[in-house]
Amino acid sequence: MLFCSPFDATLAASGPAAIFLPDREGLLRFDAEWTRDAWGRAPGPHEIGLRWALVRDHTTGFVGILLVSSPTLLVEHPHMDVRLFDTQEDAEMARAHFGNPPVSPAPW
Repeated sequence: MLFCSPFDATLAASGPAAIFLPDREGLLRFDAEWTRDAWGRAPGPHEIGLRWALVRDHTTGFVGILLVSSPTLLVEHPHMDVRLFDTQEDAEMARAHFGNPPVSPAPW
């Protein structure tokens, strides 16, 4: 797991539940907007533990990948299907089944 800065790595390891999105170089970056949105729907308290998530947009079917530092922060979303994985490898393998670009026309 590569983070874009020591701040992001520290936040993932010892901060509150948060969401990290890959940037253009594939480095993980804390995303305040996603995190605040998730906390608004699931205010906690949250179990701490890194999980990888595949998120499928309901409108486009695009399947994205992200890291969440709590398995209880992003369990559901009103505009996306969510699947959690214990490892990045498992999430990447599951995402690869949706093709390139990764699109799933059917809900999960």
